Amino acid sequence: MSGLHVDVAGPDDGESVLLLHGGNVGGWMWAPVRGQLDSLHTLVPDLPGFGQSLDLGWNGIDDAADHLASTIREHAHGGRAHVVGISLGAAVALALVMRHPDLVRSAIVSGTPIRGLGPVMRVLTRVQLRLWKSVVYWSTLGRWYHLPPAVLETFIEKGIGLDPDAAPEVVRQVNAGIRDLVAQLGGCAVPMLGLAGSRESTVVTHALADLARAEHVVLRLAPGKHHVWNLQAPTLFADAVRDWVEHGRPHLDLAPVPRSVARHARRIARRARAASGQATR
Repeated sequence: MSGLHVDVAGPDDGESVLLLHGGNVGGWMWAPVRGQLDSLHTLVPDLPGFGQSLDLGWNGIDDAADHLASTIREHAHGGRAHVVGISLGAAVALALVMRHPDLVRSAIVSGTPIRGLGPVMRVLTRVQLRLWKSVVYWSTLGRWYHLPPAVLETFIEKGIGLDPDAAPEVVRQVNAGIRDLVAQLGGCAVPMLGLAGSRESTVVTHALADLARAEHVVLRLAPGKHHVWNLQAPTLFADAVRDWVEHGRPHLDLAPVPRSVARHARRIARRARAASGQATR
């Protein structure tokens, strides 16, 4: 048993999709997207130390991935699932891919903090630790995320309720990035869609190229969108999930990454293939 709180919904014959939330929120953040994924069997957990999984405590990305592996075994159709993560959830999704690849049909990761989340977010997260219970802080952060008014009130309420004791370690891990984890993607055969909002920090969008170490990866941007774009544009996000899960293709309204990122991705992919070939000799 994973011990995580997990909300399960959808048809008995639908593909199972695990939706992993970001670091300032909880499973509730998927409600606008999930409502448009009626054909899919969705699993929405609260990560350890968040929401209704608060009592488990946050013990790191790898620990969260192991909890989620148990969740997939317990709830996913056929014991496997497509995994979708945003921000912190994307980092956990990649750890799940690396530690339990047999459980993951494919992965969608958006706003992945591969090299951290950039200088602005680094400052905001440090301020966050001092103002954790401040309505003004959460309101400001939500507006910076460009959250719709209908979502902002929930964001403030749930943010204030998060565990302040777990926050420093979550912030440290996100700001440090997950380069060591991503460096292990060479030879990973799990199909992967790497995404970011086009208006995210260039630290995030340029780091998409690092995902090219995996064998089967597609990189795209959500045009005009910011970091938490599943709340900013839930219909586009749901369409992107559905196209990837049901058809194995990126949604047509997603944009190519800049040429510089694409070139860097090709270089990384070539080096990864060369290293993989040498390792098998």
